[in-house]
Amino acid sequence: MSRPESMKQYDYIESDDAYDMGVEWMRNGNIEKAIACFNHAIELNPRFSYAYIMMARAHASKKDFTGAIHVLKKATRTDPEFDRLPYLMAKYSYKNGDYKNALMFIEKALEREEKELYLLAKSIIEEMYHRR
Repeated sequence: MSRPESMKQYDYIESDDAYDMGVEWMRNGNIEKAIACFNHAIELNPRFSYAYIMMARAHASKKDFTGAIHVLKKATRTDPEFDRLPYLMAKYSYKNGDYKNALMFIEKALEREEKELYLLAKSIIEEMYHRR
């Protein structure tokens, strides 16, 4: 049975509130509470790409780059055309020392949109990849 539209709207409002609380917890340095808030925001609105991005950032702030990439992969299932997601996966793969995947992800970002930032990132990743 489908939920009434008014209830869905309430979920989106509550999702925004959970996101805002997560951002505040990040500012205050409580990463675990931030992650819990971003998770709640996503449960209420699975298409909330920025909640995924902030949750990935929270994981990365703990040096959990694998966790950050995992979160962003989930986000690509709900918003496959958002070019920022593969760029961020490239960034966190690079920080994790995984230059091969970083190169693959930055190529995906460039396929979607050829931004100067992405081209610069690609050149840096390629340099590190070829050094290994």
